[in-house]
Amino acid sequence: MRVIDNALSLPFKFKDTQCYRSMPTYNFWNGWWKEEPRNYAEQILKLLWEDVLDVEKYKNGGFEYWNRICVAGDTGLEWHQDDISDHEREKNYQIADKSMIYYPEVSNNCIGGFLEIAPYAKRSTLEKCNKAVLSIDIFNVERIRPITNRKILFDSAQLHRISPVYNGHRINFVSSLWKEKPKRFEECENLVFTGSSVESVDWKAKNDKYEGDLNC
Repeated sequence: MRVIDNALSLPFKFKDTQCYRSMPTYNFWNGWWKEEPRNYAEQILKLLWEDVLDVEKYKNGGFEYWNRICVAGDTGLEWHQDDISDHEREKNYQIADKSMIYYPEVSNNCIGGFLEIAPYAKRSTLEKCNKAVLSIDIFNVERIRPITNRKILFDSAQLHRISPVYNGHRINFVSSLWKEKPKRFEECENLVFTGSSVESVDWKAKNDKYEGDLNC
């Protein structure tokens, strides 16, 4: 795991872009080694990842990415691995290779919303993962505070969760790196989850990108 502060120096507020505000539930990008970034999110992905990965290992894969805003009163997110989070996961449990959380903005009065990481990173079945959750020793859990412009890189198989937010807000941008492109993104790279159903969407801001200099 790596924690890097002051990760980017952007000439715009990512959270205020139409790209961030309209981002579907889950999205996929083949990576800069296959195609140029098409929007603000993919431009930022390149900046966040290009110094921490070996492109040769991911020529058939790419990035799954999404966002999440947590405000006071949110109960957080339960323990999980970064896997294919859909209705087929019990039969087809696939875990990404590496994951990264980036915080475009965290309010100064934010209380809670910690990234908590447990000492379990086995790549097995969903059933074994759920059993591991039941035996987590809370005294061995790492807690990482959300801070504006901080990025956190970790193994996608590492059990992790978000603690409840009691005050303020935390805005994040999350991505998972896959060695092989998941089949669910072959027909459409932008998906919306509504309960147990998954729907393809036409993301209007998919090709909305920053035209200035981004040498961060």
